[in-house]
Formats: sequence, C-alpha cells, structure tokens
Amino acid sequence: MKRLILFTLLVAAVLTNAMAQNRSINFEETKEWKKIVKKAKKEKKLIFVDCYTSWCGPCKMLAKSVFTNDEVADFFNKNFVNAKYDMEKDAEGVVLGKQFGVQAFPTLVFVDPSSGEAIHRMVGAGSPNWLITGARLALEPDNNLSSMVKRYAAGERDIELLKNYMSALYSAYMRDEAARVACEYLDSLPVDSLSTPENWYLINRYVSDPLCPLLKRVMSEREKFYTVIGRKDVDNKLEKAIYSAVKELTDWKPGKKNLFDEKRNRELTDYLMSIDFMVAPTGLAALYMAAYVREKDFRGMLDKMDEALSYNLFRNNSGQEYFRDNIRKLIYSGDKALMEEGIQRIDRFWFQATKAMDKANLMRTKALLQTKIGDISGAEMSNKEAEKYIAEARNK
Repeated sequence: MKRLILFTLLVAAVLTNAMAQNRSINFEETKEWKKIVKKAKKEKKLIFVDCYTSWCGPCKMLAKSVFTNDEVADFFNKNFVNAKYDMEKDAEGVVLGKQFGVQAFPTLVFVDPSSGEAIHRMVGAGSPNWLITGARLALEPDNNLSSMVKRYAAGERDIELLKNYMSALYSAYMRDEAARVACEYLDSLPVDSLSTPENWYLINRYVSDPLCPLLKRVMSEREKFYTVIGRKDVDNKLEKAIYSAVKELTDWKPGKKNLFDEKRNRELTDYLMSIDFMVAPTGLAALYMAAYVREKDFRGMLDKMDEALSYNLFRNNSGQEYFRDNIRKLIYSGDKALMEEGIQRIDRFWFQATKAMDKANLMRTKALLQTKIGDISGAEMSNKEAEKYIAEARNK
C-alpha cells in the first residue's frame, strides 16, 4: 500500500513538473488569416502575430526562452489570439508582411481584428518582462502605438505622452521618428533644463545624429553637461555619434546600388573641421581615406593611411580598426600586387597589436586578401591563427 501511494505521488509530481515546463504561448495551428480574424472577433481579443524567419537568431531565442516563460504564456493566452508566420515561406506570411510593413525580424505585431490595423508593434527580442510590458501597452486604447501616433499628430505634447511615444517608436524600430520627436521636444529647452539626468537619458537613448541641432548644442555647450552628467558619459555619447556617422559613409563600397551621399559627406566633413573635439581628426582621416576608395585610387589610399597613422591621431585602440578596415578595401582594387603589399603590411602591423582579438581580426583580414589572390593554403593558415587568438581571448 505504501509503495502504491509513493508511486502515485511520484507520477503526480512528474506530471505536474512536465505541465509546468510545457507552458507556452498557444499559437493557432491554422495559417488561414481569415479564420484567425474570425476567432479574434468572436472572443473580442486582439491578434498577436509573431513575424519570424527560419534563419533569424533572435526569433529562435524568443521561441525558445520567452514564449515558453510561464508568465508570458499565461498573459498572452488570456489576452490574445496568437498566430505566427514565417515571413518568407508561409504564403499568408508574405502577404501579411507587406500589409503590416514588416522590414526586420523578429517583428511582433498586435492587430485589431475589426479594422485589420496593426495598432502596436515591437521589433527585436528581449526579456519576458520586455514583452509583457509592450503587450500591456497594446491593450491600452489610448497608449498603443497607433493611438499615440494620432494623439501626437493632433498636437498633444504632454511629457508623459512624449516619453511613452518615444519608447514605443524605438521599440518598433522607428528610430528616426523617435529621434525627431525627442529633438522637437528637447531642442526648445534652455541648456540648464537640457542637461538634467532625466533629459540626458532621452538624448542618450534616442538621438544619434551628430549633425542634428540638438547634438550640436551638446557639443558646443558640453562643459555644462560635464558638470551634471560627467565628462566620460558625455564624451562617449558624442564620440559614438561621430564614429557611427563616419562609418555609415566609409562603409560605402564601389558597385553598391545606392549612390554615395555626397551632401552628407560634405556636411560631416565641414562639421568635424569646425569643432575642437578629440575624435574629430580620427573621423576626418577616415572620411579622407574613403574618398580614395570611391575614386578607386588604392595606391593613394595606402599612402594616405601611412600619413594618418604617422600623426598619432588615434585613441582607445582605434588605430587598429582604422588600419584593418582600410586594408580590407584592397579586395576591391583588383590589383594582385597591391593586395600582396597589403598582406605584407598586415604582417608588419601585427606586431603592434597587443590584444588577442586585434590579432585575430588582422589574421582574418589577411585570410580575406589571400583568398582574393588565390592563396588558399595561406588563407587556411591565417584562419587557423585567427581561431587560436579567438580562443585565447575567450580564455582571458
């Protein structure tokens, strides 16, 4: 009898544990959108749509670690009719992707079944709390993204609305619009109000273009921001904004479909020449170098690189990245002799690298050039060296 009771308790414990482990969002089995809409109307619920692809890593993370969270599962199963579509393989997924303007993955869309409108969206992957917080907003008629768009367009400028609106835009990967709203609100403030920790959070999170009037104000009045925010945080923000803008231009390569933005390049160059800031010379060096690449003057590029490196312009190990990024561009030259010279330069520059990952990245660049000139065995050896340094970096 005791054995029977013990066995029964053991089975019950196993079943309970299995049920707890298997709780997840219940996605509809049908892929027919009309049926999903009909069910949502009947149950008077919004539709939650997981827009994913088979190759998307963050999509897999959500499916494995977030959609299977007990709290997430309970919340979504109670409040939504849940559907998921592969945006590339499911026929209805392709149609819905266009209908809802899906441009990145994963995109999580909340749809009103009565109007067919996507009233709220989130892009990317986050924690269970991140997902539930966004889903709660979708359920609030006045605070979902669609409603806030309309309220803002109607002229509402309540500070709480602005903060929620910026956050929702940012989560929906509408970063340019979030920055525009932030700049409209913040740029009208006097510097004493602008440099408060609360407003600095908005600047730091939403504004990234060094040419926008707001960040130009921060640059010109940064001493006042230093006092409240701290020199390190302010300089890091300005440095990151400049490097990001420079990289966007220098990443352009010959043969790209989109035309090079000459106007943006000229404006950024003029701005960097006009400011006294520690990373301005580094940014200018990169922009000048990129001009040689666009003109396909790779010999001139190498000479200009030598000149820039001789001036000791670079800080925080940025010289390594500058050298590596420009040497890589030799693959577009079509000149075997120049690529061989690039390989020799890597061998010489390699001795200046002190970090394992810098050495690994140099070896990867070397392998790329070796592959381009047909030195397959040399490329294999360089890649093996790169793996060795990657392992060393991980061990440290």
